[in-house]
Amino acid sequence: MGLKELLKNLANGVYDGAHIDNEENGVSWGFVIKDGTPVQYREGKSSKFFNGKENEYIPGKRRETRYETDEEKDMFFKKYGFLKEMFGDHKEVMDYSSDYYAKKKK
Repeated sequence: MGLKELLKNLANGVYDGAHIDNEENGVSWGFVIKDGTPVQYREGKSSKFFNGKENEYIPGKRRETRYETDEEKDMFFKKYGFLKEMFGDHKEVMDYSSDYYAKKKK
């Protein structure tokens, strides 16, 4: 399956809801596909303090990178399509990514 078919499936919502989440030392990061757009996120450590009456929670700063153009989506599939947690049910994406890395090694 080529890029054209992958982009068509992405636009049709076939991959919507695919995600991977990780957390290390209070910093969370991962990928999610929403409404046909892959999003990479990173959220810093949260903090809390006692204000004299109750504990207040302050969430960490969140940054998102959206893959919106066809070129960006192509690079997303190539670089991250091998993630089984995200694309384990979609062999075509995993094969596309594997082909990219196989060609890159040569």
